[in-house]
Amino acid sequence: MNLFGDRFSIRPIVAEDFPALLEVYRQCGDFLALGPQPHASAEMIRADLALSSAAGGLFCGIFDPAGAMLGVVDFVPAGHEGHPAHGFIELLMIAQPHRGRGLGAGVIRAVEAEISRAPQVTAILAGVQVNNPAAIRFWDRMGYKIVGGPELFLDGTTAWSLRKELGSAAWRGRGIGQSDEATV
Repeated sequence: MNLFGDRFSIRPIVAEDFPALLEVYRQCGDFLALGPQPHASAEMIRADLALSSAAGGLFCGIFDPAGAMLGVVDFVPAGHEGHPAHGFIELLMIAQPHRGRGLGAGVIRAVEAEISRAPQVTAILAGVQVNNPAAIRFWDRMGYKIVGGPELFLDGTTAWSLRKELGSAAWRGRGIGQSDEATV
């Protein structure tokens, strides 16, 4: 699976990507500081990769045209937690130097388009930490609505549950490459 946007490509992480992946995590220290493990580590990445694999996810790097990693996105294209009609976005992290330019919105549109290819999927779920107001605004602009929570998780984070109906007005007519005010 490879996805493409105007200024990026998305593909699953391979072993050779690990050093760049660790650097992206390090450049997302502000995000990591919101959770129970505020510092990037190889162990943290291995745990995220294992979580993605166990959930049937696709843990992917976001790359610029020259091949430099700009961020990561992890998503379950269909069948989240045994529900065939649900896709799930587990993680979106854009490295600090690449934020505020619409990259996050473009990535989410590309992931939504990929998830929507499965005809049985009618909704995409996600979560956002309650102590991350910028991310809450981003997900709202992308058409996701809070449908549950806040919920305290075993790792110590507290998050809102989000949902976007694929047949909703927020979804209709949106395509990869369309301009959007949302930034991450």
